[in-house]
Amino acid sequence: MKNSSKLLALASISTGVALGVMFAPAKGSETRKKLDKRLRKLSTSMNGECSKEKLITIRQKLEEHKHRLEKHLEKINLKIDSYDAADTNEGN
Repeated sequence: MKNSSKLLALASISTGVALGVMFAPAKGSETRKKLDKRLRKLSTSMNGECSKEKLITIRQKLEEHKHRLEKHLEKINLKIDSYDAADTNEGN
């Protein structure tokens, strides 16, 4: 496997891990600690092994995942707001 393929695979795996950790049923502080630890581990494992171009590619992939997550979070927030509105209307 080429280095660039390994790095993209590693970035994809780390994104999957980050998503799994974010949606795991744990306290927010514990989730953030786990995510931070895994991202530091990823950063350490890539230290000195990546060209600028490879890092830019990884950043672009992570930004795409971030954008998708933000869309999902927006939908979730809208759904929560609709529940809140329904609760408020039931109280009247």
